[in-house]
Amino acid sequence: MRLRLLTTSVLAVAALFAPTRAGAVGTRTFDLDTLEKLSGGDLTGVSISSDGIVRAGWTLGNVALGDATAAFASLAMDDDSVLVGTSPGGKVYRVAGDQATVFAETKELAVTSLARGAGGAIYAATIPGGKIFKIAQGKADLYATLPDTDHVWALAADKAGTALYAATGGTEGTGGKVFRVTAGGQSSVHFKSDEPHLVSIAVADNGDVYAGSSGKGLLYKVTGPGRASVLYDMPGEEVKAVAIGPKGIVYAVGNEYVGELPEARKGGSSGGRAPPGPATGTRMKPGKGSLVRIDPAGRPERMMHHDEFHYLSLALDPNGTPYVGTGAEGRVYSVDDAHVVTLVADTDSRQIGALGFTRGDAKTAKPFAVASDPTVFHRVVAQGGADSVWTSKVLDAGLRARFGHLSWRGTPGLELSTRTGNTATVDPTWSGWSNAMTAAAPVTSPPGRFVQVRARWPKKDAILTEVVLPFQTDNVRAIVTEVTAHQKGATRDTKEGVVASGSETPKHDSVVHIAWKTDNPDSDALRYRVWYRKDDQTTWRDALRSDEVLTKTELDWDTAALPEGKYRIRVEASDELANPPDQTQKHALESALVLVDNTPPVFQGLTVAGRKLKGRVVDGLGPIVRVEMAVDGRLEWRPLAAADGIFDTADEAIDADVSALVPPGSHIVAVRAFDAAGNAAVQEVEAK
Repeated sequence: MRLRLLTTSVLAVAALFAPTRAGAVGTRTFDLDTLEKLSGGDLTGVSISSDGIVRAGWTLGNVALGDATAAFASLAMDDDSVLVGTSPGGKVYRVAGDQATVFAETKELAVTSLARGAGGAIYAATIPGGKIFKIAQGKADLYATLPDTDHVWALAADKAGTALYAATGGTEGTGGKVFRVTAGGQSSVHFKSDEPHLVSIAVADNGDVYAGSSGKGLLYKVTGPGRASVLYDMPGEEVKAVAIGPKGIVYAVGNEYVGELPEARKGGSSGGRAPPGPATGTRMKPGKGSLVRIDPAGRPERMMHHDEFHYLSLALDPNGTPYVGTGAEGRVYSVDDAHVVTLVADTDSRQIGALGFTRGDAKTAKPFAVASDPTVFHRVVAQGGADSVWTSKVLDAGLRARFGHLSWRGTPGLELSTRTGNTATVDPTWSGWSNAMTAAAPVTSPPGRFVQVRARWPKKDAILTEVVLPFQTDNVRAIVTEVTAHQKGATRDTKEGVVASGSETPKHDSVVHIAWKTDNPDSDALRYRVWYRKDDQTTWRDALRSDEVLTKTELDWDTAALPEGKYRIRVEASDELANPPDQTQKHALESALVLVDNTPPVFQGLTVAGRKLKGRVVDGLGPIVRVEMAVDGRLEWRPLAAADGIFDTADEAIDADVSALVPPGSHIVAVRAFDAAGNAAVQEVEAK
């Protein structure tokens, strides 16, 4: 088996292989101990199970299938060869050894299923057109055309091979059916469903027929003509494959797709669509796949599930162990009775369209997989052996790193090596593989940002359960990139900090909120120090207590005891908490000018003569940003304009005609003024 090297982004790798912090200062660790962490690199002749164990596994051969662009069906022959149904042209290839030749050609779009009948006769289902062909070497003869049917998705023969059962999708409004086809191609409807398509089928030894639908994802049990019940409502929209194991145990694959299925041809009355297949010519987005086992009493049990991709194929080995081929990533998984899931193959193709075993017993039958995009036949040529190799994904330390002692858990005799580089994809600039280690030892590969670990399998029964690789990155200085500060009471909806009249009244607060951002490439724990100085001074003064260790990126600084004026803030980031003194790095950044103003403005010469309001508003720092008035204690504040038309200085004149606001007679007029820091002053005058 060969798993392709997955080139992933730095973020994706970091998410899966987030290094764990060890006890030593600055040391982190790659700990590979799960199926997800141990898989995804290059594997030859090994498998990985959900219990985090790497074992000897399949070594795959590769046979290209001519000009086929997709493969959907396979059938093992008595002579150890395998027939494969493909598209375009509806060709059936025969794979013998490491050669693939065209066995027959139907001239249809695709061969979707293959089945063996009495006397070894071979039958091929095709789409579109509802046709079934009987094929022999170099020849494909039309055997049956199923009425009111456009898609023949799956075929299965009964135990004697005297009858074929076909799962179909109908023409517009006719729905999915199971047809029974007997000698001479005579067909009859064995079961008609309310689903638009029936896409999978299997026949038990007692003659019961199991058919899976696309639409609502129903698994039907058909016990006779027109007699059917829903055995199980699968998760998702489709029962893609069905297989019957020993003692009548039924296995079924169900898929849940993201969004709508590609539209191949509209189905029956439910308005469903044809399942994904060669009729669309489009790529499906990966869905979610489930494998369910149903015992003879009808009790379901979910054996396996993946949220990252759907399942396309299903096969049982001679012992009844299920194997599933995926519709993305080109993988083959198996699962045992204890629900231990094993990744047995990860090909370079995108999909596994068909799985099977050559004819024989548990000792002689050999597995095979047929992949699409590209279309390749994979026969298992060995089970483990001296050439079995596990190679990790490319692990990203984030920065150039030195690697410590490599250790692992497993059986004696494993041989581990490392290589390093500074590119996410292995290229000629990487180091070569280090000398093999048979016990934990220091890594001899040179420092680098990226690293891979490789294990060789000299013994077939050897296992690997965990790989631990400590590392320490170069200490890179954290940079303070931004420092902002504002008085908490000042509303920041305008440039100067106070909203327009008619909005919520500002509330002054002597606390200045300081916040900053840092660029911390090596993710060290950081300590921050904060100083301030008046703009007309040179001495920086500590804003923190002498014993305070600040690790947050914000600080509330109380300025109540400070003289008013403009200040600058200086924030320093230090990685001293994560590094020894001789390796500590620091960086500091100053803020823009910050206004500290805790004194309200004052009124000078405020009078009302007739209905003319005059006076001045003066502030120590300014500017004055808002003046408003209210009459007779009513909380209805109305804005007043500056005498020169704009509030922009610390000394503003008011000369306003308020006759529209103050009725005739005696009234109390309250005038309120705000400075930019939110400080407010109120003075009352009488209007007569």
